[in-house]
Amino acid sequence: MTGASAYTALRTAYRRGLTELAIKDLCAASPQDFMPAVGAELADLAGAAIEAALAVARAEAAATFDPADIAGVGLAVIGMGKCGARELNYISDVDVIYVIEAPDLEDAEAATIGTALAAGISRAISSTGTEPGLWEVDANLRPEGKSGPLVRTLPSHLSYYAKWAESWEFQALLKARTIAGDRDLGSRYEQAVQPLVWLPPAGKGSWNRCRRCAAG
Repeated sequence: MTGASAYTALRTAYRRGLTELAIKDLCAASPQDFMPAVGAELADLAGAAIEAALAVARAEAAATFDPADIAGVGLAVIGMGKCGARELNYISDVDVIYVIEAPDLEDAEAATIGTALAAGISRAISSTGTEPGLWEVDANLRPEGKSGPLVRTLPSHLSYYAKWAESWEFQALLKARTIAGDRDLGSRYEQAVQPLVWLPPAGKGSWNRCRRCAAG
Protein backbone atom coordinates (compact mmCIF):
# COMPACT_ATOMS: atom_id res chain seq x y z
CA MET A 1 0.00 0.00 0.00
CA THR A 2 1.30 3.45 -0.91
CA GLY A 3 0.16 7.07 -1.15
CA ALA A 4 -2.84 8.62 0.55
CA SER A 5 -4.51 5.31 1.43
CA ALA A 6 -1.37 4.10 3.21
CA TYR A 7 -0.98 7.39 5.08
CA THR A 8 -4.61 7.28 6.20
CA ALA A 9 -4.31 3.69 7.44
CA LEU A 10 -1.09 4.45 9.31
CA ARG A 11 -2.43 7.60 10.96
CA THR A 12 -5.75 6.00 11.88
CA ALA A 13 -3.97 3.09 13.56
CA TYR A 14 -1.71 5.50 15.46
CA ARG A 15 -4.64 7.57 16.68
CA ARG A 16 -6.48 4.44 17.76
CA GLY A 17 -3.50 3.48 19.91
CA LEU A 18 -3.23 7.05 21.18
CA THR A 19 -6.89 7.05 22.22
CA GLU A 20 -6.51 3.77 24.08
CA LEU A 21 -3.49 5.15 25.93
CA ALA A 22 -5.27 8.40 26.79
CA ILE A 23 -8.18 6.44 28.26
CA LYS A 24 -5.79 4.45 30.46
CA ASP A 25 -4.12 7.70 31.47
CA LEU A 26 -7.41 9.36 32.41
CA CYS A 27 -8.56 6.30 34.37
CA ALA A 28 -5.30 5.79 36.25
CA ALA A 29 -5.66 5.80 40.02
CA SER A 30 -2.62 8.06 40.24
CA PRO A 31 -1.97 9.99 37.00
CA GLN A 32 1.32 11.28 38.38
CA ASP A 33 2.59 7.75 39.03
CA PHE A 34 1.33 6.64 35.61
CA MET A 35 3.16 9.47 33.82
CA PRO A 36 6.42 7.55 33.16
CA ALA A 37 4.43 4.73 31.59
CA VAL A 38 2.63 7.23 29.37
CA GLY A 39 5.92 8.69 28.15
CA ALA A 40 7.29 5.24 27.40
CA GLU A 41 4.15 4.06 25.58
CA LEU A 42 3.96 7.26 23.52
CA ALA A 43 7.58 6.74 22.45
CA ASP A 44 6.88 3.13 21.53
CA LEU A 45 3.78 4.19 19.60
CA ALA A 46 5.84 6.76 17.71
CA GLY A 47 8.44 4.11 16.92
CA ALA A 48 5.76 1.78 15.57
CA ALA A 49 4.38 4.57 13.38
CA ILE A 50 7.84 5.31 11.98
CA GLU A 51 8.40 1.59 11.34
CA ALA A 52 5.17 1.49 9.35
CA ALA A 53 6.10 4.72 7.56
CA LEU A 54 9.44 3.20 6.55
CA ALA A 55 7.64 0.22 5.00
CA VAL A 56 5.46 2.63 3.02
CA ALA A 57 8.52 4.64 1.99
CA ARG A 58 10.25 1.50 0.70
CA ALA A 59 7.17 0.58 -1.34
CA GLU A 60 6.95 4.08 -2.79
CA ALA A 61 10.66 4.17 -3.63
CA ALA A 62 10.15 1.20 -5.96
CA ALA A 63 8.62 3.62 -8.47
CA THR A 64 12.03 5.29 -8.83
CA PHE A 65 14.73 2.80 -7.83
CA ASP A 66 15.53 -0.85 -8.48
CA PRO A 67 13.79 -2.89 -5.74
CA ALA A 68 17.00 -4.89 -5.20
CA ASP A 69 18.91 -1.67 -4.56
CA ILE A 70 16.24 -0.46 -2.14
CA ALA A 71 16.44 -3.75 -0.26
CA GLY A 72 20.21 -3.35 -0.13
CA VAL A 73 20.01 -0.12 1.85
CA GLY A 74 19.76 -0.63 5.58
CA LEU A 75 18.25 2.35 7.40
CA ALA A 76 18.26 2.70 11.18
CA VAL A 77 16.07 5.37 12.73
CA ILE A 78 17.59 6.65 15.96
CA GLY A 79 15.22 8.34 18.39
CA MET A 80 16.66 11.37 20.13
CA GLY A 81 15.49 13.68 22.90
CA LYS A 82 12.27 12.72 24.63
CA CYS A 83 11.53 9.94 22.17
CA GLY A 84 14.93 8.36 22.65
CA ALA A 85 14.56 8.60 26.42
CA ARG A 86 11.00 7.17 26.25
CA GLU A 87 9.72 10.35 27.91
CA LEU A 88 7.51 11.59 25.09
CA ASN A 89 4.42 13.70 25.78
CA TYR A 90 1.17 14.03 23.86
CA ILE A 91 2.24 17.10 21.85
CA SER A 92 5.92 16.37 21.25
CA ASP A 93 7.59 16.34 17.87
CA VAL A 94 9.77 13.28 17.35
CA ASP A 95 13.52 13.92 17.01
CA VAL A 96 15.43 11.40 14.91
CA ILE A 97 18.79 10.71 13.28
CA TYR A 98 19.11 8.45 10.23
CA VAL A 99 21.94 5.95 9.72
CA ILE A 100 22.36 4.02 6.47
CA GLU A 101 24.42 1.04 5.37
CA ALA A 102 24.64 -0.41 1.87
CA PRO A 103 27.83 -2.44 1.34
CA ASP A 104 26.89 -3.51 -2.19
CA LEU A 105 26.07 -0.03 -3.55
CA GLU A 106 28.10 3.01 -4.46
CA ASP A 107 28.05 5.61 -1.69
CA ALA A 108 26.21 8.18 -3.81
CA GLU A 109 23.48 5.73 -4.83
CA ALA A 110 23.06 4.52 -1.26
CA ALA A 111 22.77 8.10 -0.01
CA THR A 112 20.19 8.94 -2.69
CA ILE A 113 18.03 5.95 -1.81
CA GLY A 114 18.47 6.47 1.92
CA THR A 115 17.47 10.12 1.59
CA ALA A 116 14.38 9.11 -0.38
CA LEU A 117 13.42 6.65 2.37
CA ALA A 118 13.90 9.23 5.11
CA ALA A 119 11.86 11.79 3.17
CA GLY A 120 9.20 9.14 2.62
CA ILE A 121 8.96 8.56 6.37
CA SER A 122 8.29 12.25 6.96
CA ARG A 123 5.75 12.34 4.14
CA ALA A 124 3.81 9.37 5.51
CA ILE A 125 3.79 10.81 9.03
CA SER A 126 3.44 14.55 8.53
CA SER A 127 2.07 15.49 5.10
CA THR A 128 -1.36 17.04 4.71
CA GLY A 129 -4.21 14.70 3.88
CA THR A 130 -7.76 13.61 4.63
CA GLU A 131 -6.43 12.16 7.87
CA PRO A 132 -4.24 14.95 9.29
CA GLY A 133 -0.54 14.46 9.86
CA LEU A 134 0.58 13.15 13.25
CA TRP A 135 3.62 15.21 14.26
CA GLU A 136 6.83 16.54 12.78
CA VAL A 137 9.65 14.08 12.25
CA ASP A 138 12.51 16.40 13.17
CA ALA A 139 15.97 15.39 11.95
CA ASN A 140 17.71 18.64 12.89
CA LEU A 141 19.83 16.99 15.61
CA ARG A 142 21.82 15.20 12.92
CA PRO A 143 25.44 16.18 12.22
CA GLU A 144 25.55 19.68 10.71
CA GLY A 145 21.83 20.11 11.39
CA LYS A 146 19.76 21.43 8.48
CA SER A 147 22.96 22.09 6.54
CA GLY A 148 24.05 18.46 6.63
CA PRO A 149 22.89 15.43 4.63
CA LEU A 150 19.67 13.86 5.86
CA VAL A 151 21.27 10.41 6.08
CA ARG A 152 24.83 9.27 6.80
CA THR A 153 26.70 6.01 7.14
CA LEU A 154 27.95 4.98 10.57
CA PRO A 155 31.58 5.85 9.69
CA SER A 156 30.44 9.29 8.49
CA HIS A 157 28.63 9.91 11.78
CA LEU A 158 31.67 8.88 13.78
CA SER A 159 34.01 11.01 11.68
CA TYR A 160 31.83 14.06 12.30
CA TYR A 161 31.63 13.46 16.05
CA ALA A 162 35.40 12.97 16.26
CA LYS A 163 36.24 16.18 14.39
CA TRP A 164 33.44 18.71 14.58
CA ALA A 165 30.78 17.97 17.18
CA GLU A 166 30.02 20.54 19.89
CA SER A 167 29.20 19.91 23.53
CA TRP A 168 25.44 19.89 23.12
CA GLU A 169 25.69 17.24 20.39
CA PHE A 170 27.50 14.87 22.74
CA GLN A 171 24.91 15.56 25.43
CA ALA A 172 22.13 14.76 22.95
CA LEU A 173 23.67 11.34 22.32
CA LEU A 174 22.90 10.34 25.90
CA LYS A 175 19.30 9.71 24.84
CA ALA A 176 19.99 8.08 21.47
CA ARG A 177 18.00 4.85 20.99
CA THR A 178 17.05 2.82 17.94
CA ILE A 179 13.30 3.09 17.39
CA ALA A 180 12.75 1.67 13.89
CA GLY A 181 14.42 0.18 10.86
CA ASP A 182 17.62 -1.87 10.85
CA ARG A 183 18.03 -2.86 14.49
CA ASP A 184 21.48 -4.37 14.06
CA LEU A 185 22.79 -1.19 12.43
CA GLY A 186 21.08 0.88 15.10
CA SER A 187 22.65 -1.20 17.85
CA ARG A 188 26.09 -0.71 16.33
CA TYR A 189 25.46 3.03 16.16
CA GLU A 190 24.45 3.12 19.83
CA GLN A 191 27.50 1.11 20.89
CA ALA A 192 29.82 3.32 18.84
CA VAL A 193 28.52 6.70 20.03
CA GLN A 194 27.97 6.04 23.72
CA PRO A 195 31.68 6.20 24.64
CA LEU A 196 31.87 9.54 22.82
CA VAL A 197 29.41 11.07 25.28
CA TRP A 198 32.12 11.13 27.93
CA LEU A 199 34.92 12.50 25.75
CA PRO A 200 35.74 16.22 25.53
CA PRO A 201 34.56 17.68 22.21
CA ALA A 202 37.12 18.87 19.69
CA GLY A 203 37.74 22.53 18.96
CA LYS A 204 38.45 25.70 20.86
CA GLY A 205 35.94 27.05 23.32
CA SER A 206 34.46 23.62 24.09
CA TRP A 207 34.68 24.07 27.85
CA ASN A 208 32.98 27.45 27.73
CA ARG A 209 30.23 26.06 25.49
CA CYS A 210 29.73 23.20 27.94
CA ARG A 211 29.44 25.65 30.84
CA ARG A 212 26.87 27.70 28.91
CA CYS A 213 24.85 24.54 28.20
CA ALA A 214 24.91 23.57 31.88
CA ALA A 215 23.79 27.06 32.86
CA GLY A 216 20.82 26.80 30.50
